[in-house]
Amino acid sequence: MTIKIALIGAGIMGAAAAYALAKRGAEVTIFEQFSAPHNRGSSHGATRLFRTAYFEHPDYVPLLRRAAASWRALEKASGVTLLEMCGVFMAGMAENPLISGTMSAAEKHGLALEQLTRRDAVARFPWFSLDPAMETLIEPEAGFIYASSAHSAFLAGAAAHGAILLQNHAIEGWEGSGANVDIISDGQRRRFDKVILTPGAYAGHLKAVDGALVKPMRKQLFWTAPNERRFTLSNGFLPFGIEEPDGRFFYGFPAVDSDGVKIGEHTGGAMVESPDQDDADYSNEARRDMAAFLRRRTPELSPITTKEQSCLYAMSPDGHFIIGHQPDDERVILAMGFSGHGFKFAPVIGEALADLALEGETLKAFDFLKPERFS
Repeated sequence: MTIKIALIGAGIMGAAAAYALAKRGAEVTIFEQFSAPHNRGSSHGATRLFRTAYFEHPDYVPLLRRAAASWRALEKASGVTLLEMCGVFMAGMAENPLISGTMSAAEKHGLALEQLTRRDAVARFPWFSLDPAMETLIEPEAGFIYASSAHSAFLAGAAAHGAILLQNHAIEGWEGSGANVDIISDGQRRRFDKVILTPGAYAGHLKAVDGALVKPMRKQLFWTAPNERRFTLSNGFLPFGIEEPDGRFFYGFPAVDSDGVKIGEHTGGAMVESPDQDDADYSNEARRDMAAFLRRRTPELSPITTKEQSCLYAMSPDGHFIIGHQPDDERVILAMGFSGHGFKFAPVIGEALADLALEGETLKAFDFLKPERFS
């Protein structure tokens, strides 16, 4: 008997889970309240960083190794380039999390890092202006993902294996029915064996989710130096992360199209009551802060940004992912709270969600991300 799975949300995690489940023979229906793709969540845009020596927590490293292999498998299946493993340049104070955490994760898991002298850093990356006390390094097993292409590849792959995507279908409610769950959407009731919640920053709209578990945070991204060939990967401009002495973490990408260099701040942001809520004060502050960063650290890039884009982080209480069964209902599986750093993990998280739905458990490597830690 074929198991019937409902996925709530067609962002990158929902798309990855749909692909993994459909490949394994499940009957998959994805409910998306907007169109797919859209620009009102966390999955849109051209690029995302990929890092393996993970400063946020070394326990993510085994998952990232699996994710890298899974991205390559998706490339082969889709025929589309998705991951540029070109290395990432990092700079920061030795005692601060970016450098110390990256070096700690690399040491624990036997990952290579290329530490640079100040002379080397200036010679290879002349567009940066860094403090003399900053440490600099390159992580070779790092790079960036072509995000919109990756999202489309998952959705197309899921559809090719029979998954159904219902766009503009907001969830009006659901009810337990014995071993099953009835989903009510667009005035219709559909019955499923399991429900997987991948709602991103809209988690608070779902009745099964504790509102304290996931809070939306609005972020602003910027582009500068449009049509500048100097700042492309082929000319040695690597994706980068720079942690300021005060702990603020900025990151950027080589130009992949005519929009130019994309830059954002991972720290900061505006907590909002609803993901539909704008914050004009934050947007103005983010513009000022980005102009100041560009003048301070990248004097060869114009401090005048030529494009902006808003996105949302879905923040968990501790900044780490929430993946596992709903503690009081085994029919419901949670995948949320990715806190602005989940995209790179999408293929391995999709496989884990398929494991949980079809087999009831997944890799032990996910144990530190279980929802029970908040009980």
